[in-house]
Amino acid sequence: MRNKVGIHTFAAMEDPKQLLEEGRFEELANDDHPLWRGLALLELRRWSEAARTFEEAPDADQSGTLLELAGAARWLAGERELGVERWLSALEAAYEGPASRLKPPALLVYAGTRLGDERYVLRGTRLLLKNWKAKVQRIWPGPVAGFLLGHVDVQTFLEEGYGDPELECRRLSAAHFWAALKDPQKAREHYQAAVSAEGASVLEVEHHLARGELA
Repeated sequence: MRNKVGIHTFAAMEDPKQLLEEGRFEELANDDHPLWRGLALLELRRWSEAARTFEEAPDADQSGTLLELAGAARWLAGERELGVERWLSALEAAYEGPASRLKPPALLVYAGTRLGDERYVLRGTRLLLKNWKAKVQRIWPGPVAGFLLGHVDVQTFLEEGYGDPELECRRLSAAHFWAALKDPQKAREHYQAAVSAEGASVLEVEHHLARGELA
C-alpha cells in the first residue's frame, strides 16, 4: 500500500469544494471523485492526467460539464483538435438547464477564433443564435451568448452580476475570459482578471483556459 492513504483520508473527510477553493490541490489530486480530482490536476498543470480523469469518469460522454473540462484539458495539453472534439461532443450531452447548453457553442467560437478556423466560429455562432431565448438571457451562461452575439455591451456584461460572492466569483472569472476574446488589445488584462479571482472560480472552465492563455 502506498503512503498516501493518510492524505487521501484527510481529503475525504473534508469538503472537496473547500479544498479546491483553498488551493489545496495536491491533497485533492487524490480524491475519489473524478470532477474534484480532475480540477485539482488542471490547477497543477497535469493536463493529460486531468483529461484522462474526466474522460474515464462514469458516464463522462453524457455529461456536458465533464466534456467541457476534458476539452479544456486536451486544449491546454496542446491537443487542440482533440479538445475541440470534446466540445463538439458536449453539444449533444446532458445539462441541468437550457442556459448551460450555451457553453459548448461559445467554446466552439473560442476555438475557431484561436485556431483561425471559421467553420467552428460559424457553427458556434449559429447554435448560439438558435438557443439564445428570453428565458435564458439572464441565467448564466446565457449572457455569454448575448455578449458574443453583440446584444450585450462589455460594461453591462462585466458588471451585471450576483449578490452571492461565490457565484459572482465564478461569473466574473468567466466574463473576463469572454471579454478577452472580443478585445484582443486588452486580452491580457482580462485573462489576468479571470485567474485572479481565486476560490470558486476554479470550478469554471474559462478560469483554466485563461491560465493557459497567460502561459
